[in-house]
Amino acid sequence: MMSAGTEAQSESIMSARRCKGAGGQLHVVLDDDPASAPLLSADGDHHVGEPSGACISPSSVPEMTPPAPRRPLLRRVGSSFFIPLTDQTGSPLKIIVGLFSLAIVGSTIGSIMPKDQTLPTPWYRLLSSIIGYTYFCAWSISFYPQVILNFKRKSTAGLSNEFSVLNVAGFACYAAYTISFYFSNTIQRQYKERHGADAEITVQSNDVAFAVHAFVLCCVQLSQIVLYRGFDAAPIAIAVKIGLATWLVVCVIFSALVMGKHLSSWLDFLYMLSFVKITISLIKYMPQVGLNYKRKSTCGWNVWNVLLDFTGGTLSIVQQIGDSWDLRDFSAVTGNPAKTALGCVSIFFDLIFFLQHYVLYPDDDHGDMNSSIGDSADSGGGICSGGALTEPLLNADNKDYTEVRPKGKLSSEETPIVEAVW
Repeated sequence: MMSAGTEAQSESIMSARRCKGAGGQLHVVLDDDPASAPLLSADGDHHVGEPSGACISPSSVPEMTPPAPRRPLLRRVGSSFFIPLTDQTGSPLKIIVGLFSLAIVGSTIGSIMPKDQTLPTPWYRLLSSIIGYTYFCAWSISFYPQVILNFKRKSTAGLSNEFSVLNVAGFACYAAYTISFYFSNTIQRQYKERHGADAEITVQSNDVAFAVHAFVLCCVQLSQIVLYRGFDAAPIAIAVKIGLATWLVVCVIFSALVMGKHLSSWLDFLYMLSFVKITISLIKYMPQVGLNYKRKSTCGWNVWNVLLDFTGGTLSIVQQIGDSWDLRDFSAVTGNPAKTALGCVSIFFDLIFFLQHYVLYPDDDHGDMNSSIGDSADSGGGICSGGALTEPLLNADNKDYTEVRPKGKLSSEETPIVEAVW
C-alpha cells in the first residue's frame, strides 16, 4: 500500500508541465515545487526549474526563435551598395536604400571625372556630370541582376529569348553610334555642317562607356541562354529571325552606298543605325511583356532590371534637357534622337513591368527566393518570389514551359513531415 508521502509526490510529478525557456529549450517545472532541483531539458542540458506562473500550456506557446545578431554598422552600410545585385524583393525599403547608394556612387564618379567644358555654367557642369554618371551606373548595373539570377538558377526560364537576342542587335547599333560620334572627327565635322557651326554634340564619355558595357553584358546574357539550353526549350520566333536578317542586309547595302558616294555622308548611316536601335527598343520589350502575361508571373525576370532601367532612362532625359537648356540650344535633343527616344521607350515599358510585378502578378513572400534559389538549381527549376516552386516540364509539343505550384496546394506526396515538439 502506498504511503501518504509517496502519493503526494506522485501527484506532484503527474502535475508537472513542460514549458519553453528563453533559449527555446524545454523545461520541466513542478507545480508544487517551483524551486525544485535542476532538471534535464530537451537537449540534455541541466536547467533550473522556473516558477509555474512563468509557464504556459504548450498549445498556447508560439514557436520562438532567438533574434539574429545585428551586423556591424560598417558592414550594413557596405552591403547596401550591393542591394541591386543581391535583392530579389523590390520592396520599398530596399528600393530607397539601393537607389540612394547608387546616387552616392554616381555622385562620386561624376565629381572625379572630367566635366563637359562646352557647358557655359560652371555649377551645372558638375551637376550634369553627376546626373550622367548616375544614369550610367543605373543603366549599366541593370544588366547584372538578371545575369546573376540566371547563374544562380542555372536556367533562363522566365527570360524571353527574343528580348535577349534583340538586345544584342540593338546595343551593337547604339555602341557603333556613340563611338563614332565621340571619337570620329569626320562625323563631328559632318554634324556641325548639317546643324550649324555652333551646334554641340551631346554624346559624352559616359554614353560611350554605357553602350559598350551594355553590349558586352547582353552578349553574356545571350551566352547563358545557349549554355542553359534556353533555345532548345523556346526557339526564336520566325518574325524575329526575318527582322534580324533584314537589318543585316540593310546595313550592308547602306554602307556600300556610302562608300560608293551614292549617299552624302557616314552621318546618314549612323542615323540609320540610331533608328534601328529605336525600332528594336520599341519591339524588344514586347516578347517579355507577353511572356509575363502568358505565365501570369514575373518569376525569373529580375525586378531590379526594371527599377534601374527606369532610373537610367529618367536621368538620361533629364541630363539631355538640362544640357540643352544650359546651351540655349535644343537642337541637341533633335540632333541626338537615339538618346531621347531610348529614354522615353524605356520609361514607357518599365511602367508596364511595374504594373505586372506589383499589381497584376504580385508575389507575397519575396524573401523565399534568396534563401531557396540555390536548392532548386540542380533540378533545373527555381524558386519564384512568392516561394512557389517552379519546374520546367514538357508539354505535348515537347516545348518547355514552367508550372507554378502555389503555397498551400501540395499533393499527398509533398506533405511536409512535422516534427513532434511535445
